[in-house]
Amino acid sequence: LAATMVSADVIRSLKGRSAALTLTDAAGGESLRGRIASFLESVDGLVVFLVDPEGHTHTIHYHHIAELEPLETGLKG
Repeated sequence: LAATMVSADVIRSLKGRSAALTLTDAAGGESLRGRIASFLESVDGLVVFLVDPEGHTHTIHYHHIAELEPLETGLKG
């Protein structure tokens, strides 16, 4: 059965926020945590730049994100 892909619009709405995500099996199935720092709009879809707590940047094409969970409920004020 095919999994429902996380939409590019949902990912865009989380820019600047922390999130936990799981990659698809095709992308290694790894779980990552970090801040969604920015995006690149490419011809074949959205590329996400995720910065992990150690400061490493991961570039992930959005169709390789199987699950996405925001880790913050909103901005602190």
